[in-house]
Amino acid sequence: MRIHDISRPVAPGIWVWPGDRAYERTLTWAMAEGASCNVGQFTMSCHTGTHMDAPFHFASEGHRAEGIPLEHCIGECEVLPLARLSESAAERVLVRSAGLAPSVRDLEGLGRRLKLFGTDFHSVDPMDSTTLDAHRALWRMGAVILEELDLSLVPDGRYELFALPLRLEGMDAAPVRAVLIER
Repeated sequence: MRIHDISRPVAPGIWVWPGDRAYERTLTWAMAEGASCNVGQFTMSCHTGTHMDAPFHFASEGHRAEGIPLEHCIGECEVLPLARLSESAAERVLVRSAGLAPSVRDLEGLGRRLKLFGTDFHSVDPMDSTTLDAHRALWRMGAVILEELDLSLVPDGRYELFALPLRLEGMDAAPVRAVLIER
């Protein structure tokens, strides 16, 4: 068994949406300053690094991060380039985007079987989108959205995916530690 960590490292300087909260960290208590232990804290946007969007991100009536169906986040998946998306019959698909977003037509071509759609890009929609059509199409299909994956060291193929979002009540997205299991 081989485990591929496909989460982006969260560290100072990580990319965030322009105008969004930058990642910051500090030690509240530090052993170097005489404390009995180190205790850290951090601040960041829910969309920093590898994360899962909840429908509340793009629809006022959508469920929030704690309502993301966990059964969609674990199971067999396929990794492939976005250009080959139409070839996939998997319920969970992770794409190498080459900096591009999928078209709504391509997503709808996958049908109602899709449970999760993941991308190595910042968003499933183009960066300048104000309507978030791909987000909405995936929601209508019942699929969860996983963004900012690191697929750079993972060959195309089938894997078992574990991508669980933090249970952040009332939030529009949640950080995820995502791994692929290769058996």
